[in-house]
Amino acid sequence: MVWGCFWRSNRGPLVPILEGKVDCWVYISLLDEHLPPVMQEIEQAVGDLLFQQDNARVHTALDTRKWFEENGIDLEDHPPLLPNLNPVEHAWVELKCCLHKQYPDIIDTKGGPDKVRQRLAEVLALVWAMIPDSFFEKLWRSMPSHVAAVIDVKGWYTSY
Repeated sequence: MVWGCFWRSNRGPLVPILEGKVDCWVYISLLDEHLPPVMQEIEQAVGDLLFQQDNARVHTALDTRKWFEENGIDLEDHPPLLPNLNPVEHAWVELKCCLHKQYPDIIDTKGGPDKVRQRLAEVLALVWAMIPDSFFEKLWRSMPSHVAAVIDVKGWYTSY
């Protein structure tokens, strides 16, 4: 499991989450460490902003929402059951494709599942950094038309 973010053609860090179970406290700790510097960079570049995440329980937990409020970060509402409207979901697909292309034998890492996870933690940030900026820019620019398509069909948009 990883956490990452992007805006326009830029991306924040890709952070491996090595804990077995991610609860709101693990998520809040991750946000505390990694989100404020990214948000500051984005605000300097584009001004006002919204942070978007999906409706996972760790994202919608009361303590998580309180953390965002206390840190003055506005959240974009995300409709349930429409993951295609969350651009980072498409970034994860691209990350996986690039990982398989660049490290096709990673599953064969000697030492069992723990060693495979450790190796993934080492290479995923490298793979993330190699995704072309143009991919993120294209994805970001495509969102208004995808939102419009969902509105046009009254929420029954099923493919990206």
